[in-house]
Amino acid sequence: MSDIVGSFHSIQRWFTIGEAAAYLRCSPQTVRNLIHRQEIRAAKLGDWAFRLDRHDLDHYLEMRKRVVAPYRRGTHPWVAKRHAQSRKAISR
Repeated sequence: MSDIVGSFHSIQRWFTIGEAAAYLRCSPQTVRNLIHRQEIRAAKLGDWAFRLDRHDLDHYLEMRKRVVAPYRRGTHPWVAKRHAQSRKAISR
């Protein structure tokens, strides 16, 4: 898929649903769902065709960006227990 994403020209402004899905690295159905939930704006052409502006896709990604907290030791004891059991089984 990196070839598809890399093939977008920097001057290309309007994407089809398939191109937008490749750009966002998701499925076309996910893009349709985003349009239906009005999370991404789209221009409707006819009954089934849509065009999405690259700037709207970039804005959507920027709005979804957040800091993910790292895993800290001791915050999930069941994970540590499971890994300890698997390490013990491997060392035997």
